[in-house]
Amino acid sequence: MEKGRVAMEGMFSRFDDLRKLIVKLYNNKNVRRWTIEIVVCIVVGLLAGCFSYNALHKKDKKLTVSEENAVAQEEVVETTDTAESTESSEEAVEDNSVITVVDPGEYVDTIKDWSSEEISAAISERSQYLTDNKYWPTVSSYWETSRGVTGDACYCTYLFNTDTTVYTTADFENVPAEVIHIAKNEIYARHGYSFRDSEIMNYFMGQVWYSPSVMPADFSEDVFTETEVKNLDMLNSIDTM
Repeated sequence: MEKGRVAMEGMFSRFDDLRKLIVKLYNNKNVRRWTIEIVVCIVVGLLAGCFSYNALHKKDKKLTVSEENAVAQEEVVETTDTAESTESSEEAVEDNSVITVVDPGEYVDTIKDWSSEEISAAISERSQYLTDNKYWPTVSSYWETSRGVTGDACYCTYLFNTDTTVYTTADFENVPAEVIHIAKNEIYARHGYSFRDSEIMNYFMGQVWYSPSVMPADFSEDVFTETEVKNLDMLNSIDTM
């Protein structure tokens, strides 16, 4: 008990010393001024902190709202793009639905599935080869006057069916020499023969179905069918060019 009493007296003594120190400091004008300034600074700091927190909190809310709006706008844009894409696809389908495919009976097998737009584009691209070609005026006239063929067909059809029909010299009576010469070389052209003669080469380059793929040195007449060989022999016998 004695120790507890002594401890309590010591503690009260320290508190009393502290009180006296505070009173002494408070009675000092400079200390009072510094104390007031410190308190004011603390209050101002607290108020500034509160204002800053509120401002930042509001800014965060604005940013959050802005981000939500941005997401919403992106969704709207994506929806719009999707709708436009769908419309474009539908338009493409509609466009494809009106493409006219040429009659397979009018054109050779290699181009029978082409659309009329593809045929027209190929003819336009190859027309340069027929400009000033010495064979083309006679052959095109033969197509029109003797065959009654005009338009795209004369660029897309074989001149004669030398692969399926065995012709005779009587079939070529009154046929111009240029047409006979082209008919003979057409048998080679069907098999991709690349002609050395520039006039013959240009004539066939003007034909949409022609695709040169074999050089003369690599070409073999073994590719000809029996019907083609018979027609070649006959045409050679009447070819004067």
